[in-house]
Amino acid sequence: MSTRGLCALSVVVPTRNEAPNVAVLMVRLSAVLDGLSGGWEVVFVDDSDDNTPEVVRSLSRPGGPDMRLLHREPGSRPGGLGGALQEGFAIARGQVIAVMDADLQHPPEVLPNVVAPVLAGSADLVGGSRYGRDGANNGLDGRWRRVVSRGSLWLSHCLVPSTRPLEDPGSGLFAFRRSVLEGVQLRPDGYKMLMEVATRGHWHTVANVNYTFAERYAGNSNAGLRQGLVFFRHLVRLAVVCRRRERESKRPGPTVAPTPTVDIDLTTPPVPTVQAAVINLP
Repeated sequence: MSTRGLCALSVVVPTRNEAPNVAVLMVRLSAVLDGLSGGWEVVFVDDSDDNTPEVVRSLSRPGGPDMRLLHREPGSRPGGLGGALQEGFAIARGQVIAVMDADLQHPPEVLPNVVAPVLAGSADLVGGSRYGRDGANNGLDGRWRRVVSRGSLWLSHCLVPSTRPLEDPGSGLFAFRRSVLEGVQLRPDGYKMLMEVATRGHWHTVANVNYTFAERYAGNSNAGLRQGLVFFRHLVRLAVVCRRRERESKRPGPTVAPTPTVDIDLTTPPVPTVQAAVINLP
């Protein structure tokens, strides 16, 4: 992750054809985050084929929050939404990193409550929850999607123990301390990045913040059958990770024999550095 010019909070927003939504998102985020001690920034990671990048560029204003845009061209979008978030995390400068969608189904007004426990030091990871006592999933279209969502929650808790402290491990609204992912190699697959962070990240304390999942402001959902299949594939992979860790924790420590001294040439060619095409908006 980038440490240059650290601020208190980075809001990473993945976008795919969200041109009608990003202006409203920024107005509502600014209303609740302006004045945050330590400052904040927005990192848009864009996989759009419409004019979303142009709209994002037009929103930069003097005295406003730092805005950065990483547009991933067609054919260079590995990992889908999860891959976009991973690239956003890599360039985020916040001590706390929050994730939310651009379609306003995650109300920006709840974000201060989500990031507050991490900023205060009382939690390492906070998940927004549609399924707590005060949560609601009003934005899910139809009974079938609600049934699938509940079933996915149950499967996640059954198969991936690391997700059990989270009331809603499939949520796309969450926040974490940047140290949670230091030295961690993420392997995202599809939409459910919170499960990935909870399974592979280094955290000790978790909190849940209930919210009402709202209706999409404009545009069409990117979810579908294919994403459901990707979710189950990702779930199986994370279940294997948890099972492997459980076995390793029960394994006795190895006995280390003395190692003879051997002269080894440690000269290795330099590893090329890959630069992300990030636009810092004035």
